[in-house]
Amino acid sequence: MIRELLKKAEQQLYDAGCETPQLDTEVLLAHALGCERHELYTTTTRYLVPSGNGEQFKSYLNRRLKREPVAYIIGYKEFWSLKIKVTPAVLIPRPETEEVVEKALKIVDSRLETRDLRPRTILDLCTGSGCIAAALAKELPHATITVTDISSETLEVAKQNLEFARDRITFLQSDLFEKVSGQFDLIVSNPPYIPIQTIEKLAPEIVKYEPKLALDGGPDGLDFIRKIRQDGPRFLKPEGVLLLENGPKVEVWKNSSLKGEHPLLELSA
Repeated sequence: MIRELLKKAEQQLYDAGCETPQLDTEVLLAHALGCERHELYTTTTRYLVPSGNGEQFKSYLNRRLKREPVAYIIGYKEFWSLKIKVTPAVLIPRPETEEVVEKALKIVDSRLETRDLRPRTILDLCTGSGCIAAALAKELPHATITVTDISSETLEVAKQNLEFARDRITFLQSDLFEKVSGQFDLIVSNPPYIPIQTIEKLAPEIVKYEPKLALDGGPDGLDFIRKIRQDGPRFLKPEGVLLLENGPKVEVWKNSSLKGEHPLLELSA
């Protein structure tokens, strides 16, 4: 029976040290059955699991018991109400990264209020899965977006997640600004920012499965942050804005001057 199967699997995941055993179990079984999580508890599906689906679930469960992330097992992660495809080539989108999207949309809204109605030009550095760009493309249908990543394999995943907006997306395999040209109204980035010496202390799901290329921020975690702050002004239009995820916070920088003084100033929240 489904309820017994769920209970047993949940206990196994709990014993293995998984932080959300009930949620993980429900997501994996629902995926194996091709249904929604809430349907596991309805009268039509709560009794028997077909043998083929049961074997599929056992396969998923065994992978999770080895601490493989659920998102890699089922092949996607929800972000901004979008199903974002993920593979081991890309970092799994985190809920906190949605703050980058929220702040970007607030900036655009504030400019619309001042009757600055120009279509936005956006640069997404270190795009990874393309989750930030996908959310912005969904919410800003007239924006044009350039996405970059140093990894060609990563860019292929981003292309799939941005297929719905391909006519206004430019993809560049680039080490940060290396192959970028022009200036943008908005630059967004969730770069690697984990100090290299602390990576091995993270959860097994991260250490064993997520790409270190997307995590390693150098000795103090600020290698990419510093580079983006330093080079960003050349790629921002006057009054352009840089949104930079840096650990638990999202930094907001404004291009205040292109002459003499340091052109990036942090904005108040």
